[in-house]
Amino acid sequence: MPDSLLLRGASLGGPPVLMAGRPFSAVELQAMESDGVVRRILAQVYVPAAARPTAQLRARALAQTLTPRVRERTVAGRMTAAWILGCAPAPERPVMLVESTRRLARLGTGDRLLVHEVRFGDLDVVDIAGLRVTSGLRTAIDLALHSEDHVALPVLQRLLDHPGLGLTAALVSAGLEAMPRQPHKERARGLLAQLV
Repeated sequence: MPDSLLLRGASLGGPPVLMAGRPFSAVELQAMESDGVVRRILAQVYVPAAARPTAQLRARALAQTLTPRVRERTVAGRMTAAWILGCAPAPERPVMLVESTRRLARLGTGDRLLVHEVRFGDLDVVDIAGLRVTSGLRTAIDLALHSEDHVALPVLQRLLDHPGLGLTAALVSAGLEAMPRQPHKERARGLLAQLV
């Protein structure tokens, strides 16, 4: 890889994150993937094959696919946040959350993203490699509320087992109860009860 790419990755605190046209074409990246030089981490985003998968690397990969306006105004959430935290597979269509006081129409996200309006508490959002992501606790609560049981259960279990998040089923349940009125709260209670 050219030195400029290696220096760019190092200056961001990690390996380079590559997309078609930056600077290699899609065909070149696919050829490098076939040769085992790079691997796909998300959609059309590649990283060196030997790069250690970290939350920072996944956050940087997602950030590469977003316009500056979307990065500035949204927060990666739900299964996308769980993926960044290393507890879910890469999303086909990233889920981005926007504070309900902002206007969605002006984001211009097209059909590449799923965008939902929400309300955030003071501790609901963290910064990972310059990308705003829901905290582990908020991610777990959102998954319990908004994901189908068979999809949410294994991811919730991985979130609870993640040593860096400090989550317990009791903590997630308490966070759920502290949320204002939610349409699927009773179903989420039942889902969390299965994790105890």
